Amino acid sequence: MTMPGYPHGHPGAYYPPYPPAQPRNGVGTAAMIVGICGAVIGLVPFLFFLSGPLGLVALGLGVFGLVLARRGQSTNKGMALTGTILGGVAVLMAVGGLLFTLFVIDKADEENDALSEDRPPAAAAPEPSASPSAAPKPLKFGETYTYPDGVTITVDKPEPYELDRVAFGHKDGNLALQLKVTVENNGKDTLDLLAHVPYLRDAEGARASEIFDGRGATKVFTGKLLPGKRATTGFTYSVPPGAAKELQVETSANNDRPDLMWIGPGQ
Repeated sequence: MTMPGYPHGHPGAYYPPYPPAQPRNGVGTAAMIVGICGAVIGLVPFLFFLSGPLGLVALGLGVFGLVLARRGQSTNKGMALTGTILGGVAVLMAVGGLLFTLFVIDKADEENDALSEDRPPAAAAPEPSASPSAAPKPLKFGETYTYPDGVTITVDKPEPYELDRVAFGHKDGNLALQLKVTVENNGKDTLDLLAHVPYLRDAEGARASEIFDGRGATKVFTGKLLPGKRATTGFTYSVPPGAAKELQVETSANNDRPDLMWIGPGQ
């Protein structure tokens, strides 16, 4: 029988309250993990293009985690704060890595120019070989040059490059063109890959500027190349559309060798 006056039929019935909301601690934890990864990667030379984006992500997650902690929706404020700090450190390390890379490139170019100026002229130039790899004339994009010790270098045809949101050295309206350069050590000695960056001149003879972004538009050669090994990296340049019909690239396997020349269309 239902008792009158009580909608559920039982006087004094007890209904438990809603369970409390679970703390949203995942954001703060993610901020700390990403911040640690960004800071660790920032310690590796020439990997600033990875440290920067990770640092920005850690900063965003860390700030969001702090907001949640302030609202009482999370309980790991310390992790969120750690992620924010490490994210800022990773961003600063990325900026420092970029400046260091630009400094190394400038020094390498200066050393290369000094070597070219100090190199004495040859007494008698040898007769050019009929082999394309030994020809002193400019090579076409995609062709390979072989040094007497067996080391080869190849410059591929420029390809359009999709820039990251943040890019340095690029001018609005210009084309972003990337060159793939491959060095293969077919000799007997270890090859020291110095930080050498190719010169690129457009159809008007102007030198194009290198582009750096968060995705690694330009990566210089580093370290040593053992016999039988190959190394490939990309160099990206900002070129006016009207001056990309013919490009001229000068580079070599490292700074100890004279520059070679590749020519061809950029589009």
